[in-house]
Amino acid sequence: MAEMEEREGRRLRMKRKLLWKRLAEIEEVLRGSVVLMKRRCTYARCRTCAAGERHPTWVLTVNQKGKTQTVYVGKPRLAEARRMVENYRRAKALLEDVAQINLILFRRKDTPRKGAEHGQPGQAGCGTPHPRGP
Repeated sequence: MAEMEEREGRRLRMKRKLLWKRLAEIEEVLRGSVVLMKRRCTYARCRTCAAGERHPTWVLTVNQKGKTQTVYVGKPRLAEARRMVENYRRAKALLEDVAQINLILFRRKDTPRKGAEHGQPGQAGCGTPHPRGP
């Protein structure tokens, strides 16, 4: 039983290491969303705006401290912005996977062993002396 748990622990640690390597490969990230907005222009004689239509504009929207900021992207940098936003989502998902593995490993270490006394060094428990004794 203990050997099987140790094998599973090694497998989880190897998987965690692989996830960290994948995460380290992601360098360029942007948090936010790439959105197509339709806006009026400032040119007074614009035929498009006069006809009631609006101009398509690609922007990056980012929420910071409860306020949405809009950053112009434009067509030339649209693919770059989309790639960087997708990289952020991938990195976040990988980090969540690492955290899940760490939670499993943490729980395994924290599981009290049969016959272990609370607070004994090297045993499961908080290790803090209690006023009523051990």
